[in-house]
Amino acid sequence: MTLASGKDQLESERLVLRRIERSDLQFFAGIHADSEVARYIGSGRPRSDQETLLWFQDTLSSYDNPELGQLAVVRKSDEMLIGRCGLSDFAVESRVADGRTLPRGWFSRSQVPAGVDVVFEPELGYTFGRQYWGNGYASEAAGRVFDYVITSGRKPPIISVIHVENVRSVRLAQKFGVRHSGRVEMLERPFDRYLWPVEENRLKQPTG
Repeated sequence: MTLASGKDQLESERLVLRRIERSDLQFFAGIHADSEVARYIGSGRPRSDQETLLWFQDTLSSYDNPELGQLAVVRKSDEMLIGRCGLSDFAVESRVADGRTLPRGWFSRSQVPAGVDVVFEPELGYTFGRQYWGNGYASEAAGRVFDYVITSGRKPPIISVIHVENVRSVRLAQKFGVRHSGRVEMLERPFDRYLWPVEENRLKQPTG
């Protein structure tokens, strides 16, 4: 998890980031079923309730790993759950074979085909309900998570994997000075890999 043992939550100016709870399942089923939210995630299609349940169970299980975990994002002003942000375990092929030009990537270890050599990288990602877009919440949450990861002594690199057509997320990442670092293929779709900057000082929050 991105929260150390004994730490219950992170806070920013407008947000509280806490561990996802079982009572949050309905919210995530709702946003995962939204075609606009799902457009640049995974296969690009809305998830069924069963697919969200499997994701939800994997997310709760990830809290056993002290380096990983998605956090629920709650708006302070009305205590409304508005999305998620945190670190996932991203697996990418260590070498490209079978005549392909891009290495394949997976967000679940269980999806990696047998016999494929992979390396694992912590991937900083987020998903918010569509009605909350355009308010700077994703930028605020992502910056807070990365700042916490670095200042708590976790080792880089931290990456973000963003669909090549997801202009909004690319612009958000670029505010933090990320560096493009290749491309991967997930579920037969191209995604760009971005490397977050690692500095000795705390991450400077973007302006604008």
